[in-house]
Amino acid sequence: MKLINIIAFPATIVLAILLMLSGLVPTVSPNTNSWLPLLGLAFPVLFLLMVLALIYWLIQLKWRSLFALSCLLLNLGQASLYIQWNDLKNTDATNGLENGADKKGNESTPLDKEMLDMNAKKLKVITYNCQLFGLYQNESSVDIVNTEYMPAMDSFLRVLKSENADVVCLQEVYAKAGGLKALARFLKAEGGFDYSQSYTLSERRPYGMIVLSKYQIKRWQPIPLGSQTGNMAMWVDVEIPSEYKFLRNARVRIFNLHLQSFRFAKKDYAVMQKQTQQQQIDIEGSKGIITRLRMGYQRRAQQVKIIKENLLVCDFPKVICGDFNDIPVSYSYRQLSSGMRDAFVEAGRGLETTYKGSMPSFRIDYILFDNPMRALQYQSIKEVPSDHKLVIAELQIGQLFHR
Repeated sequence: MKLINIIAFPATIVLAILLMLSGLVPTVSPNTNSWLPLLGLAFPVLFLLMVLALIYWLIQLKWRSLFALSCLLLNLGQASLYIQWNDLKNTDATNGLENGADKKGNESTPLDKEMLDMNAKKLKVITYNCQLFGLYQNESSVDIVNTEYMPAMDSFLRVLKSENADVVCLQEVYAKAGGLKALARFLKAEGGFDYSQSYTLSERRPYGMIVLSKYQIKRWQPIPLGSQTGNMAMWVDVEIPSEYKFLRNARVRIFNLHLQSFRFAKKDYAVMQKQTQQQQIDIEGSKGIITRLRMGYQRRAQQVKIIKENLLVCDFPKVICGDFNDIPVSYSYRQLSSGMRDAFVEAGRGLETTYKGSMPSFRIDYILFDNPMRALQYQSIKEVPSDHKLVIAELQIGQLFHR
């Protein structure tokens, strides 16, 4: 055992250094160092290995267990972005007015009950990377002329109708016939929405993003991310009417984002699959993957800078939705979530992943929001035609009517 410990402790120190470095990834721009973000991808594995190291040293009642424990505690905040254990029994807060009485036992007035109703008002938000609604996942769907009647879209429409969301942000939307505006009108009618807004980089290219809303879209604007990218971002201002004359309407700015992906080619996925199956290591293929990863991080950082400028000049409460194409322990997530709250962190449970594709699964789709909103529910749905899950969050927005 002593011989094993002589090897195990230096290994624990190396593991601790790697874990601490991976935890620091969000603080360094990929444009400063494009190698460090690669270590962020390993954070969940490094954290788990450190847990095993802690158990190993605890079994022997060694002081080294305190070293492992301190490393884990220092990175617990980062780990909470991957796994949550929220107790959701008491999330439907009503600011102390229950059963017709306030916390002091005084009888509530009709005005108190009206205030209670407004304070409990919710906003249900969906974000979903459609991946062209699975158009090319199934060969039978390729020959269908009208995108609106693709069989692969049926599962999405069922979710859209059953969830009865207030706002839906869609990315990577493609209309094979009729154009993006026609598809937006179709989805608006099918989902029971009153308003829609589509955004495409070119009117001749029926590809882009759509926002569906049950509340009036007062304004909208694209956020240009540069001429050398097909990625997109936009915002819409929705006005949520107050049900009472003594409270004003609430306006919320919804950001719909689709940031730079790593743009892996088929040969890259083949290399990853080969190495996952523990076959021979393709050194040249791995170099190509690393190059794409580094370029993806750098371009995403540039896009995040543009979006951050739009966030800083916004005076309205904000909700940020979309496919960030980046993990929680990343520069992109840190920048966009600064001053915001994460729906999964507040209301999620278990280990969350939103990407269903060939790569190892990560959480790369997010719903972030401003104070004084808070998350009541969070869930992700896998049974939709895409390599992404559909993400849903229910937000309590009652305090917005008092601003």
